[in-house]
Amino acid sequence: MISLGIDIGTTSICAVLYDLTEDKIMRSVSAPNSFVNTGSYLQDPDRIVSVVKELYKELMMELKLWTGERGTRKDMTLAGVGISSQMHGILYTDSMGKAATPLYTWKNEDGNKEYRDGLTYARYLTKKVGLPFYTGYGSVTHFYLQETGQIPDNAAAFVGIGDYLAMQLTGSRKAVVHKTMAASFGGCHLEDGRFELEKLAAAGVDISYYPVVAGAKDLTAGSMKVESETDLPGGGRAVPESVPVLYAVGDNQASFLGAVRDQEHSVSINVGTGSQVSVYSREFNPIAGNDIRPWIGDGYLYVGASLNGGKVYERLAAFFAEVCEKFTGQKTDTYKMMEHLAVKKKETGLRAVPTLYGSRKETESGQEAGIYGLNPDNFHPEDFIRSFTAGMARELFSLYSTFPDMVCVGKTQIVASGNGIRKNTLLREDVERVFGLPVIFTDREEEAASGAALYVRRAVIEGGAECR
Repeated sequence: MISLGIDIGTTSICAVLYDLTEDKIMRSVSAPNSFVNTGSYLQDPDRIVSVVKELYKELMMELKLWTGERGTRKDMTLAGVGISSQMHGILYTDSMGKAATPLYTWKNEDGNKEYRDGLTYARYLTKKVGLPFYTGYGSVTHFYLQETGQIPDNAAAFVGIGDYLAMQLTGSRKAVVHKTMAASFGGCHLEDGRFELEKLAAAGVDISYYPVVAGAKDLTAGSMKVESETDLPGGGRAVPESVPVLYAVGDNQASFLGAVRDQEHSVSINVGTGSQVSVYSREFNPIAGNDIRPWIGDGYLYVGASLNGGKVYERLAAFFAEVCEKFTGQKTDTYKMMEHLAVKKKETGLRAVPTLYGSRKETESGQEAGIYGLNPDNFHPEDFIRSFTAGMARELFSLYSTFPDMVCVGKTQIVASGNGIRKNTLLREDVERVFGLPVIFTDREEEAASGAALYVRRAVIEGGAECR
């Protein structure tokens, strides 16, 4: 029994064949994702679909070879296709279910532009609707495009990129989204799993473009036909002629499912382009300032999301590389040298606030990004490096500290995922020190794609039983 998991990230797209019986990845493939133009926050949805289809073909060929080498002639059951998707961003589809616009990703900053009464588009919606909205959220992007006349005439609805992939794989024209994706757009009633359409309309938002939210037991977007090229030598098929495709789930939830085996006692930290700290709870406790997201099954994820993740350390590495090249005319492996220099410098009095890319919350008060406490004794490269990783860890802990006590009680470990921490020994050390908990790494390196593949077990095999 195997499943296919697909993760559409901001910088890369990954697909895995997952052995649900052995609970492990059989094969993974990936390809880079990219923005339409340098400096833009737009991506090409049809290119993304094409990339996914190529990755799928590669995996099916691998499966054909794998089964052929073992003389397998019986049918191997491909139980279904799960999709994990970057959240918040939207694209518009026409009445035929085809893309009418680019994908406006979560990085879109139009919501921070001034709208009226001295308020940005995001803050205006927050005030009028009474729910939190930030730039990059689908509802904010939709409102901005609506008010500036940029929604094309042939647009019928908006969806996330994972939803669009599901539509293209199944041939569906219907704009339907999973509750995890709906919540990421903003303006969603978390406990009921529905959009607050009346409040949105009262704020001046055109609600005719909003997708339908799938019901709790409605998990399958449709079926995908499988081409006969997967026939095995001597008869039999590696996969059935068609397989169910699930509605896309948020990459935060998929990553948590893929990485964390002990949900009750673990804190999940993911460091990729951005970074997130997440905790699972069955209880809904809407304390002001908390980002609470619906879980794939019953319960919720309490999430602290930062715009400053691996790209902060990447920017620091680029700075050192630039200095070295301009001074010596030579290029160097800055990542390796940075770790070599700072690994012995466990702590420093130098204090960095490395929020180079700002905060999702405009109203959040705090120290401006910078370097503080500089003196002759700590004016060294290793102090700068360690101050950055310690600052990144402190930001994650400050987000975690806003969670209700009842959510954080009983946590005994941090499960880390994402290359931004997996490949950064310094950050791992500082996270352990700041949180006071041991850091372990998940044995599933492609966490989001694995989570999407594992979701198939709940949705298809177990008939919608709670995903644990």
